[in-house]
Amino acid sequence: MSIITTDVNNEALKAGKSYHQQRWQVIALYLLALIITMLLFGWLLREQYKQEIESAESQITARANVVTEWAKGVFAQSGQALFGLDELITMQGVSDTSNSQALQQVLENLTLYVPMTDEIAVLGPNGRVLARGSNNHNAGSDISNTRFFNAFKQGGQQEIITPLHWSARDQAYYLYHGRRLDTSSGDFAGLVISSIVPSIFADALQQMHVYDGESIALVDSDSKLIARHPASDRFSIGMKVENSQALQGVVSGESFWSFKALSPIDGRERLFHMQRVGEYPMLAVVGIDLHELLSGWRQRVLILLLVMGVITLLGAWGVRHYLNRLALAHQLQQRIEEREEARAEAQVAAAAFQTHLGILITDAQGSIIKVNDTFKRITGYDEVDLIGKNPRMFSSGYHNDAFYRRLWKRIAKTGNWEGEIWNKRKNGELFPEWLTISAVYSPTRVLTHYVATMSDISERKAAEQEIHQLAFYDPLTGLANRRLFMDRMEAALKELQRHQRCGALLFIDIDNFKQINDTLGHYNGDQLLQGVARRLGQMLRDTDTLARLGGDEFAVLIEGVDSSPAQTAQLAEGIAHKLLTQLGKPIILAEESIEVTGCIGITILADSLHKVDDYLQQVDMALFQAKSNGRHSVCFFDPEMQTALLAHVKLEADLRQALADKQWQLYYQPQVNHLGTITGVEALLRWQHPERGMVSPGEFIPLLESNGLINDVGEWVLEDACYQLVRWAKSPRFSGLTVSVNISPMQFRDENFLKRVEGVFARTQAPLNRLKLEVTESLFVEARDDAREKMLHLKAKGVRFSLDDFGTGYSSLAYLAQLPLDQLKIDQSFVQQVLESQANAAIVESTIALAESLNLEVIAEGVESEAQQAWLLAHDCHAYQGYLFGHPVTAEAFETLMLSD
Repeated sequence: MSIITTDVNNEALKAGKSYHQQRWQVIALYLLALIITMLLFGWLLREQYKQEIESAESQITARANVVTEWAKGVFAQSGQALFGLDELITMQGVSDTSNSQALQQVLENLTLYVPMTDEIAVLGPNGRVLARGSNNHNAGSDISNTRFFNAFKQGGQQEIITPLHWSARDQAYYLYHGRRLDTSSGDFAGLVISSIVPSIFADALQQMHVYDGESIALVDSDSKLIARHPASDRFSIGMKVENSQALQGVVSGESFWSFKALSPIDGRERLFHMQRVGEYPMLAVVGIDLHELLSGWRQRVLILLLVMGVITLLGAWGVRHYLNRLALAHQLQQRIEEREEARAEAQVAAAAFQTHLGILITDAQGSIIKVNDTFKRITGYDEVDLIGKNPRMFSSGYHNDAFYRRLWKRIAKTGNWEGEIWNKRKNGELFPEWLTISAVYSPTRVLTHYVATMSDISERKAAEQEIHQLAFYDPLTGLANRRLFMDRMEAALKELQRHQRCGALLFIDIDNFKQINDTLGHYNGDQLLQGVARRLGQMLRDTDTLARLGGDEFAVLIEGVDSSPAQTAQLAEGIAHKLLTQLGKPIILAEESIEVTGCIGITILADSLHKVDDYLQQVDMALFQAKSNGRHSVCFFDPEMQTALLAHVKLEADLRQALADKQWQLYYQPQVNHLGTITGVEALLRWQHPERGMVSPGEFIPLLESNGLINDVGEWVLEDACYQLVRWAKSPRFSGLTVSVNISPMQFRDENFLKRVEGVFARTQAPLNRLKLEVTESLFVEARDDAREKMLHLKAKGVRFSLDDFGTGYSSLAYLAQLPLDQLKIDQSFVQQVLESQANAAIVESTIALAESLNLEVIAEGVESEAQQAWLLAHDCHAYQGYLFGHPVTAEAFETLMLSD
């Protein structure tokens, strides 16, 4: 007997340890999942915060650029006035007193017609004022002892602009702009000075529209405020604006920098962007109120916190429910062990009745003999209502006879049943419960009782419903989300196959939604999406599925249509136009009437051989085409769209194999002088496709640039051309030829461009003085300084540069004077029209004159007739390229052509 007792105690100890381990494992998993969820939400909020800040930085940087460029223009205008005055004085002579009256008149006129200056003065070499633009009563004033004057006289400064300076005479602030005067021999002859009034900056800033929370200011290099918009009672010209972060950027010499700080003007925390106004003693400062900026982000924080709270509560409820079940199982196990040990069944029952679960005990015939308080509380019945009754009184009617037969068959076979079941309370309310029924036997295996334990799971079912709502419906609009829409698409295709019916799939996209979202804010953007969802839903049947797939993209699935694709298409088109009409009605947002338009792509579901992804791809292509057609348009999927897309994808895949399979070739087109002598060639890339033959460069060059292969292929082109230069350098007949190689702007902007090019030069050892790299104007639209530095680096190695397709792109004369170019290449679109179009002829003639003025060579491409060449020669263009002199050919064919001449 003692051995049996010991075994029972050991088993009980093991069971207790297992229960506690399981309990702590469940709690640990719940806490781990909660922490991971919190970290994920935190990361999402952090990324959204960074995006808001980066977007704001881009906005205020663009603002600062505009203000900076305008301020530069003011100083440039002042500088132009001083330069013109310098020229006039140099011609008249500063010390010539006979011209003082004329000089005074010139200064008065100049002051009158340069509105940003208060007055303009001329000083002699001794620092005395010779004449002023406003009046001459202060002529003779002496500033020879000032640091400003000595910077010109002794320091040799040519031009200086001062920070804000207080004029005691005028009781006002000015910025002084001075220019040195020199004699014909280069000796110091005096100064011309303009007084710039700060109010012109304030007037200009007042003309600029600012958003809520935005501010624009100009300060000088001594941190004194020049102008600010919007104006503030706390603002005054010359006020010292001190901020450690701003001062740190000034001291460090940065061109521009951003920081967060409290505004010294209005005390609001702002994100500031400071930017130097060129080399002038002025900084542009643009700020944006962080409170206004982050209002939408804070709303999303609140929403995520609420979602996190719901998840936490649901998870805690689930863990609690599981732990309760685990505890109950553990308790029951303990009670069974106690029953086996003590053979005291009544004493199992007393302990079980102390649990929080509802407990019902019947006799072997199923009549109720005992219930606990929890059971009475859950069902609403009193004990007097239950004793002697059959549990069938709780039946809800949800379950048929077959269900109950399976239930009792299970109990008879295994001794217990466990599962979810719907029952009825005393007040008639139906509720879900988790029910466990166990058969109790005597030691002689005679059935004595049935014990049922139950727990009300209404809250859990409600939570499951909420989780289902979150999983399958869009939280903003309440429409089906992408997951549910995909499920219904799958079901619709099965129905289509089973009943031979057609359906339609529509994608709807709101035109310019991002602009509405950016200008009116995310809150109003959400209101717009909710309004659109309501309007679209009003136009559809209950059997149609309307979903929001994300952003401003909606989808409609129309099922159960006639088996005719043509009739289905007609119906879908009518629905689409009704939706667009409903969508186009004005909607009030932020007290403004907004007109919304959209585009719709449609595909017909008529072929069960296609999968969901196939139809989604089709309707997506149809929507893309509709958007390309313009606002408020409808477009059906055309198989030709898919054919074109597949051809594009196939061509891109073939491109990746072309380099490995050595399908690239270089062709060379002659470049000649006015005597017809070949002076060089342009290397042109050709693709010999194994199936399609020769592929047009206009077809594959854009693909190379779009997928990034242009860097590898461009390196191969340059290397092959350099090896050709090396081979020709060994022959006297070819050693004088130059080779021009086209360089894509994407290659030039690659951070490894110089490393790649220098690697080619090192491998080939080509004569770089015979190599010309052809670049286009689009290279200089962005990062012009970076391009210039790379060009100078290669220029130092002997490489020459030609500007290709001049006149067809950016065409700013400013960069021509700054870039190390050797040649301008006139685009063939102008050359081929010089005889028919006066406008094109004027452009070509001007380009030739421009090249001569800049000491640049000029070559015309696309020359196809002798008349065109004669016209070019008559207008001083002596280099040509085109079909008149030869088509692009292989290196071998070109060499044969050269040797035959």
